[in-house]
Amino acid sequence: MIRIPLIPALILLVSSTAVSQQAGEIHVWGGTTSSIIRPPLGLDFIQVAGGGQHAIALKQDGSLAAWGEDGSGQVSNTPSGNDFVQVAAGIWHCLALKADGSIVAWGGDTYGQVSNAPSGNDFVQVSGSLHCVALRTDGSIVAWGNDAFGQVSNAPVTRDFVEVVATGYHSTAIKNDGSLVSWGADNFGQVSNTPTGNDFVQVSGGKSFSVALRSDGSLIAWGSDGSGQVSNTPTGSDFVQVAGGAEHALAIKADESIIGWGNDVYGQATNIPPGNNFAQVSGGMFFSIALDNTGSSPTLSVTNLVAGQTALVKVTNATPNNYSHFAWSVHGGGPISTPFGDAMISPPYHLKLLSTDSTGYASYTANIPLHATGVTVWCHGTDVGTQSMLNALMLVIQ
Repeated sequence: MIRIPLIPALILLVSSTAVSQQAGEIHVWGGTTSSIIRPPLGLDFIQVAGGGQHAIALKQDGSLAAWGEDGSGQVSNTPSGNDFVQVAAGIWHCLALKADGSIVAWGGDTYGQVSNAPSGNDFVQVSGSLHCVALRTDGSIVAWGNDAFGQVSNAPVTRDFVEVVATGYHSTAIKNDGSLVSWGADNFGQVSNTPTGNDFVQVSGGKSFSVALRSDGSLIAWGSDGSGQVSNTPTGSDFVQVAGGAEHALAIKADESIIGWGNDVYGQATNIPPGNNFAQVSGGMFFSIALDNTGSSPTLSVTNLVAGQTALVKVTNATPNNYSHFAWSVHGGGPISTPFGDAMISPPYHLKLLSTDSTGYASYTANIPLHATGVTVWCHGTDVGTQSMLNALMLVIQ
């Protein structure tokens, strides 16, 4: 059993910006320029994020790939390296979180969204629009960039948050009790109409609206409804992820299919690729982007990381009838040297040897302590058969 010490000061990444954990291919639809609908090829991507008319993706090896409009260097200035764990896209800029907890920003800097990016090594999630927000390990929020409606200066000051997103001219965050807090522009009720309750597990949004996922798998949206992005929100309780574009929204269902609604001028809501194999979705300004789970590279994933419940650790596509290492730490993202390459965990850490079956699959279950909500867990692993590292993960216990 994974025994995680109860460290209330640690908080981390959740699903609106989270890595899908399953490698796959990128799909793009909608958009006003040809460059955005030509994503990089490959089956080794583990997270995507849509911006104005550009997008960025995180690869399984921790490197980045960006494409689309490049008027502010948001594509051409993409940093090199293999130590990234999360990406986000603003209107004209990009953000990335490194394994050491630091933030890197590049592209358009009209409002200081690049030059005013905070320093430090205690960040666990980042999100961008014309302003930016980041979550620290202590559960506090940092905001910078455009502050026309108080979306920076009115950021909450408590230390009890587990997710935060920058959307349009407002932001929304989830507290560790499952409630929502919004601030910034409120011309369409995107702040004052924030729903009450303590059952929210993910939030996203667009220019002047927000949309959230409840723990029962249902969706709720509020704010501007000029294109039906609120009133056309689908019913049901089988959703697992939600994302917002400028005036449209998208969701992944439990059967791994995608549904879209709202503004559809460029087909961003209805030209959804068919299939039931999607792991993550993101909305750009006038386009949509999704990641499928068809990748064949060895992949590490951890699901149901919830206090008081049993988490499932999976290794897929590893060397058949061989071994994989699974390592985890609550002390940071390394790196440390191993015979297979750098591991993005810090000592002390826990190590488990897993046996793979004839398909290259291995699994491990862990009972998560009841009061561990908000604890950060860094995970990494190896495929012994190929003597290679798996993808690194940085997750928060919900």
